Amino acid sequence: MKIITVSAKGQIALPKEIREALHIETGTQLTPKIKGGKLILEPVVTVPKSQAWYWTPAWQAKVKASMKAIEEGKFEAFKSAKEAKKRLGA
Repeated sequence: MKIITVSAKGQIALPKEIREALHIETGTQLTPKIKGGKLILEPVVTVPKSQAWYWTPAWQAKVKASMKAIEEGKFEAFKSAKEAKKRLGA
């Protein structure tokens, strides 16, 4: 077990083997959380603003419902885009 010491400025240094195992590089941003009396550092993944809509709760609910329907076989396959457009009335 490694022991990490907190500096006078409140900083810590992550051991190399931890950084390598978790692919944490210089500049990686981490969010601190306290869970069950423990400090959890989680890497932040940024999303371009133009793609942020995909990660909204409403859109993710639609994705989840679609994946469930696919798993249950509730979908229709088309041989061409033209066939799909005709079926959708487009």
